[in-house]
Amino acid sequence: MRSRRRLAAAAIGAGPMAADRAAYAGRQARLLRSLISGENFPAGFAADKAAAASLSLRRKRGRAVRLAWPALAHALGDDFEPRFDVFARGAAAPAVGGALADGLSFARGLPAGSLSEQARVELLLARARLARRHGGGHRRRRGVFLAGLVLHEPRRLLAVARLPLVGVREVVVGLPLGRSGVRGEPHH
Repeated sequence: MRSRRRLAAAAIGAGPMAADRAAYAGRQARLLRSLISGENFPAGFAADKAAAASLSLRRKRGRAVRLAWPALAHALGDDFEPRFDVFARGAAAPAVGGALADGLSFARGLPAGSLSEQARVELLLARARLARRHGGGHRRRRGVFLAGLVLHEPRRLLAVARLPLVGVREVVVGLPLGRSGVRGEPHH
């Protein structure tokens, strides 16, 4: 009985219906790429309405990233929205990790000098939770993660560890002052 069901299911999945499904999936993928990029909409779509929908989707993503990454948004100020829009036009929303992963991809593409100390801390904490996938995107981090970041005002070291069954932990350690008591002066 099961063999007949499998054969019937296989027969249904083959032929014209499978070709129709594949063509439909292809049209959906083209539409999604158009909505992400904001251009090259398929025939039959009102370009102005499709462009408005595209902009609305990118702004919604930007708001979610702004909420998940407040220090990054603050560091970029008025440049956040236009920079994120350029990023979002070329990158689909992540399948895993939501706004945290979206912001991580965005932050990694920014010049290092544009990140404030607080934004660098957000970046490090996000890296403790998410790992890059081979071929793009992110996945929830498994296993051990250990990294540190030197903070400057006041001078200290932030160590972040992600351990199985424990989760993400942060430790801040003050760094010694130089001999003259001036921060940043090397010990001799």
